Amino acid sequence: MTQEIHRLDFKSESERGDLSSFNRRVFDTIDRDGAVIVERALESDIMEGIVSEMQPYIDATPHGLHGLANSRRVGALVARSPSSHRAIAHPTVLDVCERILGQQARMGNEVQVIQAPRGKGKYPWRLGLTQVIDVGPGQTRQPVHRGNGLWVHNLAGHNIDPQVETMWALSDFCEENGATHVVIGSHRWPDVVDPSEHQTMTWYQESDFPTVQASMPKGSVLIWTGWTVHGAGANNSQSRRLGMNIDYSLSFLSQEENQFLACPPRLAKTLSREMQHLIGYSQPAGALNYFADCLPPRYSLLEDYDVLVPGAHGMKRASDLSHE
Repeated sequence: MTQEIHRLDFKSESERGDLSSFNRRVFDTIDRDGAVIVERALESDIMEGIVSEMQPYIDATPHGLHGLANSRRVGALVARSPSSHRAIAHPTVLDVCERILGQQARMGNEVQVIQAPRGKGKYPWRLGLTQVIDVGPGQTRQPVHRGNGLWVHNLAGHNIDPQVETMWALSDFCEENGATHVVIGSHRWPDVVDPSEHQTMTWYQESDFPTVQASMPKGSVLIWTGWTVHGAGANNSQSRRLGMNIDYSLSFLSQEENQFLACPPRLAKTLSREMQHLIGYSQPAGALNYFADCLPPRYSLLEDYDVLVPGAHGMKRASDLSHE
């Protein structure tokens, strides 16, 4: 019998005023199963706002750009959809990221920090991907896979979590319209290597593994680790299924979606401090991520800074921004 994805209700817990124990249960479930559904994480009108803001970009995007003939994938949500910031910076999601990525707290992980920027045993992390996925009728099932294969290097043997992935339901997800398939417990599988290619396998034959689909109402979010085997389902309905894929990764790895191009400085300077930090305008450790004259990234957002002006760094001391 296929195990179900465990569900927790955000709204009922948040109304009680203390999310600390709730967030811990969310993490514990992911640690145990590899995935969890947080229902009623955001109100439906926020989801509708995201769709409204993104609809012109969705309509202008051709189908099939990612090899899925009846689907469209549209990114740059930080710049294009202010409403999406509520999901990107959702407190429970960020808490999960801090535990899984920052603290590497999942059972079996072995944190080997050389320099801890914000306290012993922590890794810096940031936003890695923002994308609306619009799945149309007739779209076939996506092969199940692990998300951690995108960096080419085999990270599986290092006992480390490089990525946390989420899928927000912008519309109701059900089996008929292709709700995401998840293989419960697959985050604990040993590394799988193709002996003929000597490469880590990140894509799997769907018939080999029992999956369960993440049916969930609009405003819910599925959270899983980059090691958890998953894949989009087939849309056998007559309506489109809209989801929002938001991923987070360790700061020393390249972002899947280049946030500095997706949200350039002229737009990034208008964002909240938290959102600037999430997309990468921070210097998380030592010399990591500085630019020009050893300046912290947020320096580039100053109205009067011009990298082509000699001495421009003297207009404000870099130390004034380094800890912002």
